[in-house]
Amino acid sequence: MQNVSLAPDGTEYQIPTEEENARERETLIKITEEQRALGRKIVAVQGLGFVGCVMATVVADATDKNGEPIYFVHGHQRASKRSFWKVPVINSGEPPVSSSDPEVPQIFHRTVVEKKNFRATSEDSVYSLVDIVVVDIQLDATKPSFGEAEKGFCDLLAFREGIRMLGQHIRPDCLVLVETTVPPGTCEKVVKPILEEEFTKRGIDIAVNPPLVAHSYERVMPGAKYVASIRDFWRVFSGVNQKSIDLCREFLSNVLDVDNYPLTQLDNTNASELAKTMENTYRAVNIALTLEWARFAEQIGVDIFKVREAIRKRKGTHDNLLRPSLGVGGYCLTKDPVLANWAMQTLFGLEGTLGMAIRSVNINDTMPLHTIDLIKTVIPELTDVNVAVLGVSYLENVGDTRHSPSKVLVEFLRKEFAKVLTHDPYVETWPELEDSQVESDLQAVLPGADVVIFAVGHDQYKGLKPAEVLAICGTKPLIVDCSNFLSDETIAEYKKLGCQVRGVGKGHIV
Repeated sequence: MQNVSLAPDGTEYQIPTEEENARERETLIKITEEQRALGRKIVAVQGLGFVGCVMATVVADATDKNGEPIYFVHGHQRASKRSFWKVPVINSGEPPVSSSDPEVPQIFHRTVVEKKNFRATSEDSVYSLVDIVVVDIQLDATKPSFGEAEKGFCDLLAFREGIRMLGQHIRPDCLVLVETTVPPGTCEKVVKPILEEEFTKRGIDIAVNPPLVAHSYERVMPGAKYVASIRDFWRVFSGVNQKSIDLCREFLSNVLDVDNYPLTQLDNTNASELAKTMENTYRAVNIALTLEWARFAEQIGVDIFKVREAIRKRKGTHDNLLRPSLGVGGYCLTKDPVLANWAMQTLFGLEGTLGMAIRSVNINDTMPLHTIDLIKTVIPELTDVNVAVLGVSYLENVGDTRHSPSKVLVEFLRKEFAKVLTHDPYVETWPELEDSQVESDLQAVLPGADVVIFAVGHDQYKGLKPAEVLAICGTKPLIVDCSNFLSDETIAEYKKLGCQVRGVGKGHIV
């Protein structure tokens, strides 16, 4: 296993040898020359994760007025044991991500197999061949203490190394478009200086050829409209100089549906970066507000979801009130407020904190513990209690487990010595909780269950009939609804069959 990358389905892929890398470099040059001869510009997407891999297909799928591809796309993924498997999987025409969006497998097959203008590689020299690099490197916030987001920070080491690699390879006229969500100030204070340093080492006069850096953040929703959330959605952008801005506008206009979703240009990259972190902080605060009120509703016998819908009827001012749930997960709301708070203090050297933003993260991070409290209202002692958790991804009908609140739920249930089994139809492995086997068959988790937690609203779970669940369980388990996944009629049916039911924000069902 020393030089093997293991895919989520267990397939082993050999990491390339130096000899194979040499042949790959020759192949990249040949392909690039052929594509330039066809009049196409060359794009590299750095990082083929949940954003980068689908962004690469959207770029490759873009056509001119004659229906011809505008770009050829090289997708670059590091040759690490954890992620190299994405390269051969993509080159077979298959997506490396699981989603309920039927357009995902279609666009991969269309661009890789039919059009043949998207190809993945792990060879770093690919960056010397391209006109544009779209940066989709994973960048996270580290929260060293659970429930204390104020101690969080951003470790830029891997990101900086990725940018340094670009500086060592790209041509001076290559646009570096940062799509990764980054702390405000990153393009100006991190990306640009690194590129200037590497250009200077290579003998490039940065007064004549200053680095071309732009920022346009993604708003990807990897669910039923995964592809559309990239292609058919509004974009904010800016650049470090006018040429960067012009090149970025041209590229985005070619790739996205800007006729129906016009671009918004901000004054500088600091503004664009702040826009993304503030946008997600707004949503995090919104959810934290509903979580607090959900607890209140539970104690006074009120259904917070009906209250929410009544409030949302006031269109234009209140219809964006979000819903309470097991907790907040995913790659944005859990970290973006922390990135901004860290940038305020570290990159800009300002005093104070983004207090409301950080408090919302703490509320959201600790929310899974409330579900355990709900269980304890019925089963005070959880030792040896059999718990079936339905759903470990952070969002319904997707396979993304990053920062899933189910992880916190499972970890703390185990600390109470509960016996926890997990199920998810979209997740094959759980990298963030490797010692937890995620089952794809309900027959593997429901039999003998004392508690069944509807943690994520996958369509499969919403379609389950109470009699069907109890027949598999062979028990009359406590049913826990974490975000209004069960209707009042379904809850009544569970009760009629002899189950007790609890729900986040559902005080009316007790």
